[in-house]
Amino acid sequence: MVTGNQRLEQIKYVVDNSDDVKINKDKIYDYVDMLKVKENNHYWLNKYKNSFSEKQLILLVFIIESINFCFWKKPYIEKDFDGHHYSRSTAMIYSLLDKSLTDKSFLNIDNLNNLTKDDLLDILGGDNDLPLIDERYNNISETINTIYNKGDKFFDELFNLKSCMELLEYIVTNFPCFNDVSTYKGQEIYFYKRANLLVRDLFEVSFRVKNNIQNIDDLLGCADYVIPKIFRYYGLIEYSSELANIVDNDNLILHNSNFEIEIRANMIYVIELIRSELENTGVKTNSILLDNFIWVTGRNIEGKHHLTETIFY
Repeated sequence: MVTGNQRLEQIKYVVDNSDDVKINKDKIYDYVDMLKVKENNHYWLNKYKNSFSEKQLILLVFIIESINFCFWKKPYIEKDFDGHHYSRSTAMIYSLLDKSLTDKSFLNIDNLNNLTKDDLLDILGGDNDLPLIDERYNNISETINTIYNKGDKFFDELFNLKSCMELLEYIVTNFPCFNDVSTYKGQEIYFYKRANLLVRDLFEVSFRVKNNIQNIDDLLGCADYVIPKIFRYYGLIEYSSELANIVDNDNLILHNSNFEIEIRANMIYVIELIRSELENTGVKTNSILLDNFIWVTGRNIEGKHHLTETIFY
């Protein structure tokens, strides 16, 4: 099992050897002063938890996170729900929630195992030009099929895990579409973006998981598109002229390229630096909740983010 500290050592290896992304540590202090982190225990599913059983909630978050990636490509997913209009990833989340609320048989594992691509398209409100629909359908099918084939053993295994690192390892080992690993200058880097999110989800929706693992403090941040843009805007990370030109001109960056790995790793390491500095000022938080706070408060910031077509974030 890879520990949180081992993952952070891998991230630090990329940071120390980066050619095109650099951290400006002097900007960390200014950013922390501006950030004004507030304790926020709100979780998006809290309002709807009583509509489902614990096992249904577990199935729901597994299928949500299995297809929670790459929402920068058009046409975007759109959804009107509960008096609000959503797009992109939040539209996907509320589309699946709406289906689960209105069709009480949807979260039956036998029904899920018979889900077709047309069914998924109907739920998401799109058609065959919805970005990466084949990849999303393959991911959700793989995830459902794994749970279906395990039968009752799936929940037995899940409820016997005793730490967030054990839970993270269980997810990436049993569900290949969550195994977000890159290789950088001969070193494997375990990003596990969607798996991190799923651990947080399970901690929030399952009282047995929460009771067993106690906390999610060992999780790192979630390497994505938005937060690197935020950090670049505030000067916490800086790109080489070559990489800046690629990002600013909306040119694609290949998955598993050094450019992409350096952006993601430096982003994660900056979150750790921010968390550490917050603790120095008396504010205690963990990396994944800090990640979410930064994402929410800065997602509308100006600037370009890198464009990578991938199933991992």
